[in-house]
Amino acid sequence: MNLSPLALLVLELLAEREMHPYEMRQLLARRGRDRRIRVTPGSLYRSVERLAEDGLAEVVETSREGRRPERTVYAITGAGREAFAYRLREMLAKPVDEFPQYPVALVCMHALGKQDALDQLARRRVELEAEIARSQTTGPREVFMVDLDYSQAIRRAELSWTTQLIEDLTSGRLGWPERAAQ
Repeated sequence: MNLSPLALLVLELLAEREMHPYEMRQLLARRGRDRRIRVTPGSLYRSVERLAEDGLAEVVETSREGRRPERTVYAITGAGREAFAYRLREMLAKPVDEFPQYPVALVCMHALGKQDALDQLARRRVELEAEIARSQTTGPREVFMVDLDYSQAIRRAELSWTTQLIEDLTSGRLGWPERAAQ
């Protein structure tokens, strides 16, 4: 089963203890997991429901307190634990093509014209430098925050690569098509 990143995070939480989706959303935000994927109430509830439909999670309790909406508490199943571990191992071990926006912008930048593209790349370089400076971590590190280290490494690599691209375009080492916008 190909679990989505959100489904994986839900199963991670349910592996800790039984909980309802509202509590899951709060915990994901408190732990900063929402900086990795977009978590909306609708997407979270759909993901939990799909996990239940697929037999990876199950309803353990439904209750209502006063006028509050009904609250459904879920637990992970044995199949859910197996699917979680399998998908997690797969995601850690196998590189996949992801589709970030920057490469798409790079293949289209010639449509702006060389100087405009250089101006935008310079702005990106400044933004990357600021993000790197803001994200410097101090103090003891824990495995729960290793994604921040990864983000820092990716940002530093992107900054280095973008700086080199600017230099290559400015010096002429990288050609600019004559028919492209000037």
